[in-house]
Amino acid sequence: MNAAIRVLVVEDEDDARELTVRGLARLGYEAAGACDGVDALARLPRGWDVVVTDLRMPRLDGLQLLGELRTRLPGAVRVVITSFGDKDSVLAALNGGADYLLEKPFAVRQLAELLQRLLRDRREASEVDQLFARRLATMPLTAREREMVVLVLKGLANKEIADALGIGEQTVKNALAAVYGKLGVTSRGQLFHHIFPV
Repeated sequence: MNAAIRVLVVEDEDDARELTVRGLARLGYEAAGACDGVDALARLPRGWDVVVTDLRMPRLDGLQLLGELRTRLPGAVRVVITSFGDKDSVLAALNGGADYLLEKPFAVRQLAELLQRLLRDRREASEVDQLFARRLATMPLTAREREMVVLVLKGLANKEIADALGIGEQTVKNALAAVYGKLGVTSRGQLFHHIFPV
């Protein structure tokens, strides 16, 4: 069932890493370990569906690894193993692109169930994106405008759209006004009904 799911476990404690890798392998995952972020980066070309990483490691820590994963392996699910006592690290991990924070100690079966859920959610989100893309393909919008409309359809506020696209909030407002003008609508509600007529 999990044979196609490839998991890289990045953990500097040898025993914890080996127990996790062996446990995932017993449950049918294709799992391997890396002793720190530098070791993990060397293994990225093999491609992984999931990267599970500790935060505190020598040479290259979990936060630095998350930054590298965003550009080198953007499609991978990213799970960070942490102690929730360190709120700054938790926030930094979430801002750095972690999909989920898993508190130590944890059972391998708990991790496996989490991975199944995260991968299922990722697949469903991808299907929604494809539906939106098909609906928008025939509309007179630029690629950037389509990207923005998808975020509107997902319910993001202007500030969240600005953060997601790395632009200013006023730029989002101006671009959406242009989109509304092109499509002959005046609100988010009308935009939704224009794209998905009832």
